Amino acid sequence: MITEFHRTSGIKVYNSTIDGWGASAAITNTHHPELGFLFMIRVNMSGGVLPPGLHDVDFPTNLYDIELCYTNLRELPEDLDSIWMIGIMLYIEYSQLTSVPVTITNLDPYYLALTGNPITELPPEIFEVPDMLYLGIGSTLINELPRNVTNLSPMLSFIYITDTNVSSFWPWFDPLVERKLDMPRPLLMGGSTYCVELENLTSGEATSFSVLPSPEYSTMLMDPSEENRQVILHTVNCELEYAATFYPIALEDANSAVV
Repeated sequence: MITEFHRTSGIKVYNSTIDGWGASAAITNTHHPELGFLFMIRVNMSGGVLPPGLHDVDFPTNLYDIELCYTNLRELPEDLDSIWMIGIMLYIEYSQLTSVPVTITNLDPYYLALTGNPITELPPEIFEVPDMLYLGIGSTLINELPRNVTNLSPMLSFIYITDTNVSSFWPWFDPLVERKLDMPRPLLMGGSTYCVELENLTSGEATSFSVLPSPEYSTMLMDPSEENRQVILHTVNCELEYAATFYPIALEDANSAVV
C-alpha cells in the first residue's frame, strides 16, 4: 500500500490510466510527511476528474510542486484551495480544462502553467494572483486577454502567451511593461498573432498593428511608431522555442517511454 511509504519524497505517474485512487490509499501528511512533488504525465483519470486520493483533507504540507501534463483532467474540486498548499507551483498542461477554476487562483500559485488547455476566456483574477512570478497560458484558445484587470499582480514577471490568437493589449498591461524595462523581454509570444503583426512592422510590410493606436489599448505595446519600437522589442520575445510546455515532456518521453 502506498500509505506504507512514509519517507517518499516524490511521486511520478507516467503513461498510465488511473481507474481508481480512493481515500484509503490517499497521499496524506500522516503517511507522507516528506512528499514534495507529484508529477502525472500522460495520465488518464476516471471521468476526467481528480481522484479522491489526491485531495484528502490531510494533504501533505510539504507538497508544493504539482505538475500534470497531457492528461484528461477536465475539472477540479471546488474546495481544492482549502486542501492543497497555498503558494504552490502548479502545472496543468495539455489537459481538458475549458475555463480557469477560481480554486486555481485562490491557491496563489507562484508558478502557474495552463499551456495547451482548450480555454477560450481568461478571468481577470489570473493576472491578479498576489505572489505569482510565472504565468503560462500558451497554446490555449484565447483570442484576447481580459479587458478589466484592476489589481495587477506586483510579482508577475514572465507571461507566456505563445501560439495564441492574441493580437492586442489593454492599458492595464502598461504598468507591467514599465516595471520590467530593466528585464529583457518578459512577455513570451512566439507563434502568436501579435508576433506575426510585429514581424510585419519590423520588416516594413506594415506600418501599424491591425488595431490602431487608441486610449482603449496599451500605449506601450500597441504604438507602432519608430520611437516606441524599442520598448516593444525589449518587452516581447517572439522566439518559437518558448512555445513549449513548462514540464520537460520531450526529455520525459526520451527517458521514460517504453521502447
